Amino acid sequence: MNATRFFYLLMLLASIITTTNAQSKYFTRTGTVIFDAEGKLDDIEEIKAKNTSATCVLDAATGQMEWAVTMSKFAFANSLMQKHFNENYVESEKYPKASFKGKINDISKVNFDKDGTYPVGVTGTMTLHGVTKEVNVKGVITVEKGKILVNSGFDIPLKDYKIDIPTVVFVKIAESAKVTVSAALEILNGK
Repeated sequence: MNATRFFYLLMLLASIITTTNAQSKYFTRTGTVIFDAEGKLDDIEEIKAKNTSATCVLDAATGQMEWAVTMSKFAFANSLMQKHFNENYVESEKYPKASFKGKINDISKVNFDKDGTYPVGVTGTMTLHGVTKEVNVKGVITVEKGKILVNSGFDIPLKDYKIDIPTVVFVKIAESAKVTVSAALEILNGK
């Protein structure tokens, strides 16, 4: 093989590798995070909020995953509750974002080229209210017609993230919030 053919072969191989790597990254800015901290009394107004502007990036080749959530974008049914959430509990001016950085442990079990549902475990660090903690959660990746759907549900003990619940409202607010995350990811096109 002459040097020119070898050079073109290397260029072709590099092009294929670059294309494959570019297609292995998935992204969204419209992920959903639901926060539910309803307390012990059933007759009290629900303490539940939804945020539909979470950002998520997933590298399907390595399993690396990152989430970012703007805390002030959680919407409550009660505007006073939303104000208390931002000012008194998560202090969203001081700590504007929550984030997760981690890895899907068993990424080799997910076939991103074949429609199907794949249970996964995820390990990483979550930062909320200025506190970073190790987390391990279960989730599901669904591959459907070229889209990647990710879903998970887990509990966050509020005291672990230094979110104090005043004694006056202790029965209204749960000690652990139930968090549900979901997102439809599309191929990141490098733009």
